[in-house]
Amino acid sequence: MDRKKMSALKKLYHPTNAVYDGEHGVRLYSSGSLTGQERELLKGTNWLVNRLELLSHDSCVKELIKLRQDSRLHRERIIDGFIAGVGGSYPRGLSPLLSYYTMQNIPDHEYVEADRYASCKICSFSKDKKDGFWENTPYLHYVLYLGNTYGSSPWGALLDLKELAEQRPVKPTEEDIKVFQNLLDSLERSGPDETPGQFEKRLTAEKIMPKNKYVKRGILNSLAVIGVIPNALVQTHFNNWVDFEYLVSQEEKLPNTKGRSDMEMPWAAWNGQLKINREIAKQFFGEVYCSD
Repeated sequence: MDRKKMSALKKLYHPTNAVYDGEHGVRLYSSGSLTGQERELLKGTNWLVNRLELLSHDSCVKELIKLRQDSRLHRERIIDGFIAGVGGSYPRGLSPLLSYYTMQNIPDHEYVEADRYASCKICSFSKDKKDGFWENTPYLHYVLYLGNTYGSSPWGALLDLKELAEQRPVKPTEEDIKVFQNLLDSLERSGPDETPGQFEKRLTAEKIMPKNKYVKRGILNSLAVIGVIPNALVQTHFNNWVDFEYLVSQEEKLPNTKGRSDMEMPWAAWNGQLKINREIAKQFFGEVYCSD
């Protein structure tokens, strides 16, 4: 996305430009905050300021599984976009890796409440939203273009991939590929006692990755979900689904997540002794991107 459009979107979706719609439970945004030139720019790219979409547990699961048949959402495209996102040339490419994993592996299921959580034990869909809730989808798309990751939930993965399918595929630059490989090498160099938090600080000091810590953490957690970054508690792989209830039950065993909602499994269960699973990295991303 070009800088002028992103600048307009940042102004449009600024918290001070929001009005709460109590009927639908969403925030709405006004194009009145934009200049005429900015409004024309968004109009020219068919960007809608607000578009409400009704989502439910069952509809999201069914639609997500149906997307497996969409030939535009193939693995090569997801990989290229993710590596371009890691490198910084295409932040929009980061979330689809986790969304693609969710799409490919989520089982067809009805809502089953977890024993200790008000959510689906299989996919984490909230109990209070399972029968339907409204989402202002252009705002979600905007935060995806910033590099945020929403693919761990069925509704986030669905809205992510539906929008992505309408966009042109992106190829990573040579610099993007180098940054991605440097990330893997940095994990490989980890000391045996290094924690996820310590690694994130080292990564910041090495100036390899995007500066935003939540974007960075989304990248690391996505790699952990598909098994490239191993963890001490749950066996993960890009072809295997792990139920939400089991994942969070393991998270409770970790001392470093107590009271910290921002440190998620499975990344939270990594330690430096585990380094990376180079074999899984090669299987998923290919030899070209994951040379030793």
